[in-house]
Amino acid sequence: MEGEKRPAPYEGLFADGHLVLWTLCSVLLPVFITFWCSLQRSRRQLHRRDIFRKSKHGWRDTDLFSHPTYCCVCAQHILQGAFCDCCGLRVDEGCLKKADKRFHCKEIMLKNDSKALDAMHHHWIRGNVPLCSYCVVCKQQCGSQPKLCDYRCIWCQKTVHDECMKNSLKNEQCDFGEFRNLIIPPSYLTSINQMRKDKKTDYAMLASKLGKQWTPLIILANSRSGTNMGEGLLGEFRILLNPVQVFDVTKTPPVKALQLCTLLPYYSARVLVCGGDGTVGWVLDAVDEMKIKGQEKYIPQVAVLPLGTGNDLSNTLGWGTGYAGEIPVTQVLRNVMEADGVKLDRWKVQVTNKGYYNLRKLKEFTMNNYFSVGPDALMALNFHAHREKAPSLFSSRILNKAVYLFYGTKDCLVQECKDLNKKVEVSF
Repeated sequence: MEGEKRPAPYEGLFADGHLVLWTLCSVLLPVFITFWCSLQRSRRQLHRRDIFRKSKHGWRDTDLFSHPTYCCVCAQHILQGAFCDCCGLRVDEGCLKKADKRFHCKEIMLKNDSKALDAMHHHWIRGNVPLCSYCVVCKQQCGSQPKLCDYRCIWCQKTVHDECMKNSLKNEQCDFGEFRNLIIPPSYLTSINQMRKDKKTDYAMLASKLGKQWTPLIILANSRSGTNMGEGLLGEFRILLNPVQVFDVTKTPPVKALQLCTLLPYYSARVLVCGGDGTVGWVLDAVDEMKIKGQEKYIPQVAVLPLGTGNDLSNTLGWGTGYAGEIPVTQVLRNVMEADGVKLDRWKVQVTNKGYYNLRKLKEFTMNNYFSVGPDALMALNFHAHREKAPSLFSSRILNKAVYLFYGTKDCLVQECKDLNKKVEVSF
């Protein structure tokens, strides 16, 4: 009809523009907020890392503590913050710098003081004592009050109430507690450092003061093994032992870590390997290198805490098929102290190609107790190769077993090892 007014074409376009604008805002606004939050989180992590680098403590941050925790600086109840995996201090994020200045961590070596070498006093820290701990004075439970209270020695792990703490306890000599025969005292390392300056190597005389039962333990843990359980075990062992005895093999190779054995008396050291069969083989190869270097007298006895997927070697040696935290770390150390030594067969295996004009060099491998040729070896090799390419995808033990099942099923169908007996000749 002529009386009706048609809408201008720009009005419809303007309405559509409003719709597009609102749609973009509704989509981009949450993205912007998420990006801003992640940026702030990354800045906070960089701030923490910068503090951790400057700190003497082994700080590790956590978003939620496993039990009620109080800051050692401000004494406030905290849900998240940082803790030292060497001495056990727990602090709020804003109190990290104050904690570094106020509290000292475990001393790997003492100052060159003749009085300090003969006696070492308790190193007490206040608050956050372990659950079910008891006072050494009144024998009553510690840490039961909902506040920062009671003390713990970071070397012998003894606990005492605030009201039971006396000057005699503060000045008492620390005996390093239950695991004194496994701990390398700071005074020993200080004396060793002085002896090396004087070009002396009679470590047995120095170790005689620590008793005949002293068998220092070195921890070699793979932080990537057992669903990254090795990383948590590193902290627990650092709290119970001297931090200098605990190594992460992903950062410090076993060849370098085992050089600590050369600072100990002959045939006295023990090594606890926390990892899978591959980690154990890596450590045993480092032991072989010690033999080549003429260090047979320093070769340690090796114990295993199985964290891998198969753990066939660990099971063969009697250490079990796998560890999932079912027993506390203290019991693991007791098992190491009570274990008896057995000999392990280690052979050199040479692999050659058949043919008259073969110019390739011989391939030599080390065989630990057993080896296999065929489908099971192929399955283990495929798993190892893919884990080396993408280690982050193999962080779950259940997933690893599923990958083993996949390769085993695949070989049953493809049969890559068919007629292997006609291609391979094994000679002894």
